[in-house]
Amino acid sequence: MKRILCLIENIGPSGAERQLTNLAVLLKRKGHEVEVAYYVRKEFYLPFLQENGVGHCFLKNASNPIKRFFALKKHIRDYQPDTIISYSASPSMIVCLLKLLGAKFNLIVSERNTTQKNDRRVKSRFFLYKWANHIVPNSQSQGAFIDKNYPNLSPKVKVITNYVDTDLFVPSKKESFAHDELRIICVGRLAPQKNIPVFIESVAMLKERVCHFRIDWYGQDFKNEYSQLCYNMIKKNGIEDVFSFHPQSSEIIQRYQESDIFCLPSLYEGFPNVLCEAMCCGLPVLCSNVCDNPRIMQDDTNGFLFDPNSVEDMANKMEKMIKLPEEERRIMATKSREIAVGMFSSETFVGKYLELL
Repeated sequence: MKRILCLIENIGPSGAERQLTNLAVLLKRKGHEVEVAYYVRKEFYLPFLQENGVGHCFLKNASNPIKRFFALKKHIRDYQPDTIISYSASPSMIVCLLKLLGAKFNLIVSERNTTQKNDRRVKSRFFLYKWANHIVPNSQSQGAFIDKNYPNLSPKVKVITNYVDTDLFVPSKKESFAHDELRIICVGRLAPQKNIPVFIESVAMLKERVCHFRIDWYGQDFKNEYSQLCYNMIKKNGIEDVFSFHPQSSEIIQRYQESDIFCLPSLYEGFPNVLCEAMCCGLPVLCSNVCDNPRIMQDDTNGFLFDPNSVEDMANKMEKMIKLPEEERRIMATKSREIAVGMFSSETFVGKYLELL
């Protein structure tokens, strides 16, 4: 049995947080002692950890990087983990610095997105990764970025893609797609990476060509300038009747099951949980032809890829999907589920981490 500390900024309702809390539960089920530590009080997944008997620790007095360093140093000294698994950049940099200063534990740092700009902060992070034992990107794209830009770290790299509970994320029991209004679901925070302005323009173009569809976007709204831009664009393009933003949902499986099509218009991704979940729920998919998306879905088999920088291409692919005969969309839905079940195994996911322990 190993004593494992899983470290992340918070356990709020986002993709990395979902993967880490699930990993903690899976490691616990394999007989290890596991605790999740975090220092920002977003606790969406706290009940999930409690229900599965996984320990948790909110690191108090960690409101800035210096305080976080000392709070984490103290907690590691008290908890004495054999292994630390760190998700996201800030906590990973802190634990690498602790190892640089002589702390003794097996360190696995995980990269949760695809780096777009090799700036000073990124270079600092990868400099500190020299003190990690293993670097785990969740996508082949990020693995390739590391190999290209930091070849000295390549021996430490092991790609472990995300998993989805295929027994939990399941297709709807509905017998047919809606005939009067096809519902397209998008899931993601309101942030520039998600490419929402281009998507809004494509929806406006789509509305001029076809009727009887609606867009429901679920995700965290930061109430900032970017989200206000998105709201203003919806009004400016006159698509309030077909496009709605909704808060992040604790019943996201039901939201998938109520929908007919999934769309992910992002400019870049790591290994997107939401695409995997939608496929598990048996939805035909539309997504941007970037990063690992073409490795996850199969173009013209369970959906269509599009250029995220082209309003017209995005609108064309949405129109193509909407105009498909219902039976063809049903075949795509079945293919999505088949691909997902074969790709997102929890045993494969946790097994790869166990190898690194």
